[in-house]
Amino acid sequence: MPYVGPGEAIERPSVDLDALTDEQGPPPWRVVLAGTDALRVVLLQWPAGYATVPHVHPGAEETFLVVRGRAVFSIGDGSEREVGPGAFLVAGRGVRHAIRVPAQGPLTLLASVAPNEDRPDEAVE
Repeated sequence: MPYVGPGEAIERPSVDLDALTDEQGPPPWRVVLAGTDALRVVLLQWPAGYATVPHVHPGAEETFLVVRGRAVFSIGDGSEREVGPGAFLVAGRGVRHAIRVPAQGPLTLLASVAPNEDRPDEAVE
């Protein structure tokens, strides 16, 4: 998930995720909810078949909360886990991870990375 620079986030103290999701067009899209030096939080929606590139954040942890739809996560050892709404997952610092949206997409996902750094050594495989 790309670095969030100053001024990119909506920075509201309260956000209705359902209403915000309903306001967006067809996927893929992303809305940056918070972006500080310590944290970035992004609401994402991806269509069926979408997949991230396997990658690591060597200096940060990333968390995921499935809001709507289903996702197939590969975190760490490469085994896949399909999860649905309410699932919370963590990719620790330096742990390889990837996400795929199965055929019954779309997927709405809340992702956070801490700290919010723009590092040249993030590895994409």
